[in-house]
Amino acid sequence: MTKEELTIQSPENIRLQKYRSSLMASGGAMIIFSLWTLLRSFVQIEAKLNYRGDTEALKPWITAILIVGIVELVLMIYLGISARGEGMGRKKRRPYLVLGIIVAALSAVSILYLIFDFQVECQVYGVIGAIVTLAVEITFFYAALDLVVSAIRVRKLEEETGRA
Repeated sequence: MTKEELTIQSPENIRLQKYRSSLMASGGAMIIFSLWTLLRSFVQIEAKLNYRGDTEALKPWITAILIVGIVELVLMIYLGISARGEGMGRKKRRPYLVLGIIVAALSAVSILYLIFDFQVECQVYGVIGAIVTLAVEITFFYAALDLVVSAIRVRKLEEETGRA
């Protein structure tokens, strides 16, 4: 290797690469978790049907769960694709960062709800189902928080290094 081929990267460039990589991983996690939200919607519908039994009275609930599940699916895919795009150095979008903050906050609220309502969750979904749901929600919160932190740090480092 010649002297010209060796390049020593600055600490800022190394951190920028690290946070871009983290942003891409978090974006991928959002896309995967979008599939979890769709699956969770179907599990919620099935649990409500088994718990209550009256299909006719549950039609509005089933419709609401499906609509929320589909909207959540689309938003998570948008969030994931936008984060991965910024991680690869493509166009930065402000709405996805705001959406990421909202998603992380809602996920924190969901975790608190699952913890405080754990006994009811165990009755409806079973102990294993409630534990799995809580574990996935905690993992999702971590991914959403990592996405937001990484996006903010990428933007700050790009400003510092002059790569906008």
